[in-house]
Amino acid sequence: RLERLQRVVTKLQMESGLCEEQLNQADALLQADVRLLALGKAAQRAAELERDLDKADGMIRLLFNDVQTLKDGRHPQGEQMYRRVYRLHERLVAIRTEYNLRLKSGAAPTVVPAATTVTTTAAVPQRPKAELEEATLRYLQDLLAWVEENQQRLAAAEWGMDLPTVEAQLGSHRGLHQSIEEFRAKIDRARADEVGITVGAQAQCPLCPPQTSSKSRLRHLESLQSFISAATKELLWLSEREEEEVTFDWSHHNPNMTAKKDSYS
Repeated sequence: RLERLQRVVTKLQMESGLCEEQLNQADALLQADVRLLALGKAAQRAAELERDLDKADGMIRLLFNDVQTLKDGRHPQGEQMYRRVYRLHERLVAIRTEYNLRLKSGAAPTVVPAATTVTTTAAVPQRPKAELEEATLRYLQDLLAWVEENQQRLAAAEWGMDLPTVEAQLGSHRGLHQSIEEFRAKIDRARADEVGITVGAQAQCPLCPPQTSSKSRLRHLESLQSFISAATKELLWLSEREEEEVTFDWSHHNPNMTAKKDSYS
């Protein structure tokens, strides 16, 4: 059983690496097309980008199935593998939402071509304002869903009762906290995009990343880890002293009795 689960871990490590490469490729295509739009040119890699995103989506679904196998088998690396796949899923969502907003909506800034000898210049096609607003709102709603999911995750988080559990929780939360800190850039961009949409649409998407809750949990976990680490050392010391007393020869024939008395005094 353990060998079978270990093969699942090895498979997860290899395929999550391939999925990360797939996402890197998709992100590179996205940024290349965004730069073209910023120059007033048409996007060229949208179809290829969509195929890459769909492929990564399928890979992540299979990875989550393998993660569930580890969790059902209570493998010690189950939580670690879950966090790894979860981060890939977060990145997929981020790339897809940026693609929907920046490319599919045509929301890139317009660049007016420089004057030439030709008396007329072709205007860069622009989507209707309502369509741009809808795409921006979808992006904001994706961000809001991310906020709500992680707020619930923080609210339901447990506190370990021993050093290995607390250290595992601390490592896990540091990864989540980093994601929350990096989320600020998306919030700033969303705020900038809100300028162009109606007040009613803005009211539907209050964005408040769970930074305060995350910082508080991180601080408390670090404090708890420090306390339990010190307490564990004391308990180990007590255990060693107890073992020494239990195994000591307390008979009067023991030549070390005098030293023991001196130690007690």
